[in-house]
Amino acid sequence: MDKIQVMADGWKIKMDMLASKKENAQAKLSSVEVQLRGAKEKDDKQAQLNEDLRAQLSSATAERDVLGKDLEAKRSKMEITSVDADEMVSQYKTDVEAVEARLKTNTEYVRRVSRREILEEIHARGSDLSTETEEAK
Repeated sequence: MDKIQVMADGWKIKMDMLASKKENAQAKLSSVEVQLRGAKEKDDKQAQLNEDLRAQLSSATAERDVLGKDLEAKRSKMEITSVDADEMVSQYKTDVEAVEARLKTNTEYVRRVSRREILEEIHARGSDLSTETEEAK
């Protein structure tokens, strides 16, 4: 019986050792579970941050595309306006040249009319002078 008692005591010691190992394993498992939960929370935060950044990137990309289209539209409008302005300047130059030609023609006409009037006045005076000369003789 002593042998059985010794064997039973040996088994109890082994059971206590196994219980201690089990408690240590459970403590380690709890620690790993806590670390896993922390890592999972950190991963969830990173995933949320990643989603937020993707949304911001998508928004910025869409805004860039809209601005690019707006820029192209404004460039096109500017080119059209530039062409229109060039045409207007060309037309004004043509109009100015025409006005200058008419002004030159009118100036020449006025100069000639003025000369004619002067000549007519001189001729009229010449007739008056000849009458005066005859009366004086």
